[in-house]
Amino acid sequence: MMGWRCSCVIIVTLMMLLPFIVSSGSIVNNLPGFDGQLPFNLQTGYIGVGEGQKVKIFYYFVESQRNPLIDPILLWLVGGPGCSGLSAFFFENGPLVMDGDYNENLPKLKLNPYGWTHMLNMIYIDMPVGTGFSYSETQEGYYSSDTLWVDHAYSFLQKWFIDHSNFSSNPFYIGGGSYSGITTGPLVQKVYEGYKERHMPHINIKGYVLASPAVDTYQYYNTRVLYAYHMSLIPKELYESLEENCKGDYVNIDPDNTKCVSDYEAYYELVHYINEQNILEPVCMTTPAVNQVIQQPVQDDQELQCRSYYHILVNTWANDENVRKALHIREGTKGDFLRCNKTLGYTKNLPSVVDYYHNLTNANIQALIYSSDLDMVVPQMGTQEWIRSFNMSIHDKWRAWFVEGQVAGYTKIYKMKEDHYLTYVTVKGAGHVAQTFKPKEVYNMIKRWFSFSLI
Repeated sequence: MMGWRCSCVIIVTLMMLLPFIVSSGSIVNNLPGFDGQLPFNLQTGYIGVGEGQKVKIFYYFVESQRNPLIDPILLWLVGGPGCSGLSAFFFENGPLVMDGDYNENLPKLKLNPYGWTHMLNMIYIDMPVGTGFSYSETQEGYYSSDTLWVDHAYSFLQKWFIDHSNFSSNPFYIGGGSYSGITTGPLVQKVYEGYKERHMPHINIKGYVLASPAVDTYQYYNTRVLYAYHMSLIPKELYESLEENCKGDYVNIDPDNTKCVSDYEAYYELVHYINEQNILEPVCMTTPAVNQVIQQPVQDDQELQCRSYYHILVNTWANDENVRKALHIREGTKGDFLRCNKTLGYTKNLPSVVDYYHNLTNANIQALIYSSDLDMVVPQMGTQEWIRSFNMSIHDKWRAWFVEGQVAGYTKIYKMKEDHYLTYVTVKGAGHVAQTFKPKEVYNMIKRWFSFSLI
């Protein structure tokens, strides 16, 4: 009798939860531009957050192609702020990449041999509101900030794990690149505190991953001058003069300090035409005229010469009516899709989150932070500086790491507490962010790190 009564309770409970379990997502079997059925499980959907749940956050969930009910889940945040999850899905670590070739005026899609979904469950979200396909039911809801991003992301995760309770025991990680470094630290801390206090739903947080992270706005802007000197973009004499006249501060320049102003103008003139994303690649213009050219079918003997031109293609693809139907986009909720929406009503109210990452060195989590040596947007020396400020003990000294017998970069491992470590990695020959430029190398790095962090 007791067993029968318990079974009834379980059945009633599941029936009560059923509307929530199936409410947010829709299965995507096919995508325009890809031949045949998708060889991986893709789900898209909206989750309401904020006051009255009137902010609707759009997400893409790709199950691991290995063992989804056991493999880790990685929530991947894209920077900007205002860059869609589709940007990472196609150009960073997703299961598909976008080809320059067209199929009936749409770019062709092909499998990414270095997609992280070979070993991870990946969640991509259009965050903050107004990004990608995320929208608000009210005009007021479109105003956002760093702190609201964190609050909305936490609310999103709570509801996502209620909807996907079969993944509640999977190891969970939060990651992101570029500007999302500002929001990742506070979000990890919020999720970890909920984990320690046994909040429901259970989110089994195990660590975080950062790629070329903006963590301190002043610092990453300021270290660009030092980076330019180290990479021989400016001469030693100018760098020494800048140091003397500007006192090492290239952000808050006093307009009355004529020597500093003059030196900084000389510096700016030398680096102004450098591609900060990757100092070895050309600067490419993305004017309306260029956009029009790129949105025409590419001939077999042509090749898109600039990486940013491929970014334009995702706008063409995502604005196609058939694509929106395939992704289950709600009609009338979004006008033109932009890979990166630069018109957000967004307030940057967390200028530095170094303290959050310092606090996390006392948590029972693993950390991976990696930089690119050709990245001038968030120079690696700035990232190394704030990591060193934590005064952690060294577990593994600076050394080379290899892929297929070649040096792929350098790494150093710090001990945080007990068996938890912060791994810092540089990726040789990469730009902002590394997996866009060196997908094979970063794929191998990620695979090794997750194998290590789950021990």
